[in-house]
Amino acid sequence: MPIPGVGGRVRANRDFLPVRVTRMLLRHFVEYEPSPAEQQTWATQAGRSSASTGGSAATYQLEWFRLDDRRARLERGDVLIFTDDNEWIYPPAVVDSDAIAIPHTHRAFGHLLLVRADLQPVSVADAEQQLADFGHPNPRLTTDHRIISASLRAALLRLWNL
Repeated sequence: MPIPGVGGRVRANRDFLPVRVTRMLLRHFVEYEPSPAEQQTWATQAGRSSASTGGSAATYQLEWFRLDDRRARLERGDVLIFTDDNEWIYPPAVVDSDAIAIPHTHRAFGHLLLVRADLQPVSVADAEQQLADFGHPNPRLTTDHRIISASLRAALLRLWNL
């Protein structure tokens, strides 16, 4: 039985999330300001992006995400959820580009993330309570990890009614 928004349900129109959310990762947020060379690369890649809005009511933004570990590969369509100092959990962001090499580094690269501007962060305490109500008493919101459980992915998306 497919889980809405996660399993085999096919959406008729293009939406913010991929048709199937098969890879979701939880990451701790670190403030980062790209260098001028990175901003130029970002601007070039942003011009090639296939992002579009889902209608007049939805607004999307592209944001830059730097990753310094080549082993932590991201793919286009992956869904990332960020936490900030274990106080806030931010709405999902979708990887909207392939890996972009960052000049003058040996191992760092970046991705463009598609983010819904109309969604607000939720406190980690509230999110843990809601996830416990959905049947997930230990969602591990304080550690970076890949979210394997399809039902936990669906419950996390439900925090923002996605």
